[in-house]
Amino acid sequence: MTNQEVVMEYLRCFCEGDIGGLEPLLAANLCFTGTFHTYSSATEYVDSLKDDLPEKCGCKVLSITENEHSVAVFYKYQKQDRAMQIAQLFKIKEEKIHEILLVFDGRGIA
Repeated sequence: MTNQEVVMEYLRCFCEGDIGGLEPLLAANLCFTGTFHTYSSATEYVDSLKDDLPEKCGCKVLSITENEHSVAVFYKYQKQDRAMQIAQLFKIKEEKIHEILLVFDGRGIA
């Protein structure tokens, strides 16, 4: 898979609530930094998702920017009762996501 295909598969799995589908896309030493949480391994990140399963949602990609080792995606994340714009930067090596930076305005969620 190309880096962009890895990222789009990650977003598809996340939005469908398919945590099992996310796992093979993540490097064991994943570094996740988000608005509310930080994780230092794929296991820690996946376990957090299993503890609080993401609800199925829509995802409309607004923009994708890519270079040799990273993909930045800006998208509209649509849940039943609200929508928000999200930016994520994914760093990828050997078809595995090694880093995720998640940015969104969480004022209405916290």
